[in-house]
Amino acid sequence: MTNTDAILVADIGGTNARFSVARPGPAGANNLLLENSRTFRAEDFETVRDAADAFLESITEKPARACFAVAGPVDAAVIRFTNSPWQIDRARIRDGLKLDQFHVVNDFEALACGIGTLSEGDTVCVHDAPGDPAAPTLVLGPGTGLGQALLVPMDGETLVIATEGGHKTFAPRTDEQVEVMRFIAREHPRVSVERLLSGRGLVNIHRALCAISGTKRISLQADEITRAAIEETYPIAQRAVALFCAILGDVAGDAVLSSGARGGVMLGGGILPRIKDLFLASDFAAHFTDKGRMRPYLEGVPVRLIMRDGVALLGAGALALKAR
Repeated sequence: MTNTDAILVADIGGTNARFSVARPGPAGANNLLLENSRTFRAEDFETVRDAADAFLESITEKPARACFAVAGPVDAAVIRFTNSPWQIDRARIRDGLKLDQFHVVNDFEALACGIGTLSEGDTVCVHDAPGDPAAPTLVLGPGTGLGQALLVPMDGETLVIATEGGHKTFAPRTDEQVEVMRFIAREHPRVSVERLLSGRGLVNIHRALCAISGTKRISLQADEITRAAIEETYPIAQRAVALFCAILGDVAGDAVLSSGARGGVMLGGGILPRIKDLFLASDFAAHFTDKGRMRPYLEGVPVRLIMRDGVALLGAGALALKAR
């Protein structure tokens, strides 16, 4: 059974693909509801189409419209993911899933579009400041990659601009950061901030710190590093997470300076909510505002951490309705 009100939405990153059905709630398009949400590991499926089929097999109705939020640029007929071997052929997926409409958007564009669905309890304060409601808001977050988008107020509406700011060149500030960069540069001659501020980036930091300290490296994945840091069982893991948070503060502050995002910073992505307590106790805020003579500019910018799940899915649904 095909349902014209339902929208198949997906948030597809380099590690996980999350699917859901979005539909307008009692208040219409401004109150989208999510149903039947499921998360699949990308490594378990050869293609995006296979993962979408697995989800559709688990529900009764078949949406006639879909919007997929994907990690990477979406300016081609065939979209190749930055941090995954998957790709999306727009025409093949639209025809294969028998969709009347099929849209593909950047994942942080979708996350930014979902910001309007958040209530105060869906976020926690990282840096308290008044902000400027007439200025852009930066949406930034580390996950499999480092996503970034801008919300720009314009003529009573809000323009969403997806960016690839996560690929800017890393600029180390301390001797330790210089040594970490040199370690990563052995494998990646151009070290972008995503090489440090992502799941793989956290692994890179951990590897670098082991080499710098002359400590025998224990091979750990990002979730194992964060778990060891939370449980305080492995000092190098604790240092890796602390350095990760400090560098994120540097990068977020620089992004505000370059974009004029004095409206605020909304932090998303899959990593920070899992380390919330460590993150809030970290040097992020100190590094965010430590911009020399531009410190007062940054001190006036609020920063909040998104804790609500599924915001990008809601944003994808909203974008599908807008494109109708």
